[in-house]
Amino acid sequence: MAPPPPEMMFELVGEILLRLPPSDPASLIRASLVCKPWLRLVFDAAFLRRYIAFHGAPPLLGFLANVRGNGYNEPRLVPSAAHSCFKPPAFDCSRLPWVMDCRHGRALLFDMWADSEGALSVWDPITGDRQVLPKPRRCKFISAAAVLCAGAAAGCDHLDCRGDPFLVVCLGMSPMDDGFTLTDVCVYSSEAGSWGAPASIDLGPDSISKMNRGVVIGDEVYFGLTCSARILKCGLHNNALSLIDLPDQCDYGNFVLMLTEDSSLGLANVRVSNLYLSSWKVNPEGLREWVNYRVIKLETLLSIRSPCAASVIGFAEGVDVIFVSTYVGVFAAELKSGKVSKVGGTEGYLSVLPIMSFYTPDFGRHHHRHGLADF
Repeated sequence: MAPPPPEMMFELVGEILLRLPPSDPASLIRASLVCKPWLRLVFDAAFLRRYIAFHGAPPLLGFLANVRGNGYNEPRLVPSAAHSCFKPPAFDCSRLPWVMDCRHGRALLFDMWADSEGALSVWDPITGDRQVLPKPRRCKFISAAAVLCAGAAAGCDHLDCRGDPFLVVCLGMSPMDDGFTLTDVCVYSSEAGSWGAPASIDLGPDSISKMNRGVVIGDEVYFGLTCSARILKCGLHNNALSLIDLPDQCDYGNFVLMLTEDSSLGLANVRVSNLYLSSWKVNPEGLREWVNYRVIKLETLLSIRSPCAASVIGFAEGVDVIFVSTYVGVFAAELKSGKVSKVGGTEGYLSVLPIMSFYTPDFGRHHHRHGLADF
């Protein structure tokens, strides 16, 4: 039998490389070093578009974490793969930022010591590109913020929108003449290069949000409030603000917001050694209510004794991975498969922000040329 022509062999190579796991970014880079034809194929823009479309949801490349250390926050970057293609950034130890969000290939950092410029910055963990934002004028204290692709409301699939325009939604407090404070929600547009007019709501002590990642559903952003069992819903299309009560069994100091499989608002919380998963659904009467759709025993899931002091500190959309902090360390649990891995120690992890993105060799070339940004 005659061997297949070279063109067919090359097509077969392309089909094989197409199936290399995106969760191991180094695999494509290693393949590009085999020979020049493979190098040209792996760096070909058409192949990379096929590669991203073939795998669909971006993989979990690692996570950024806020860790309590020596009385202040110590941000960390923890890669998932054993042979990561990027290294942790060199944070300035005198001004360690708080990682407020990580979504659509971008991370949002907050420097509480900055005055006007540099309080908020958007950073690409892969290329190292960093854009400093002006501080919203009316927000004297920034308590939470979210970064998202500007095309989120238009149906962007977020597979390859890293370089596209973005929005930053900022939640903060502004003082009033009578001594009270208002909660302001401001939206920054990278296209306009400025903040829009703020929307305000009087929440009293609830103005302070959880320093955890919010949830974005279409053009709506949700933030969990620390001082009461409520969630603040922000509509980006009309600047509308509204409140949602938490489920009855939810401990307001121990929960994270999440996106369910049907793209609804979800919530995960720990209570009495159990992990509760809830969804904000429409009931038969046409009213929305929380529905518990799963209860997981942490002692069984994590194989540890007495997980009563456990807390949920993060959630990775698309791959349904939840992060739980316990007295023996931080665990990442895949809700579908039940696979659990230990990803952190007992240093005091406060929140985990997953890095969900494709790391293809074209970004690797950019990374090695420019390096990661320093803070």
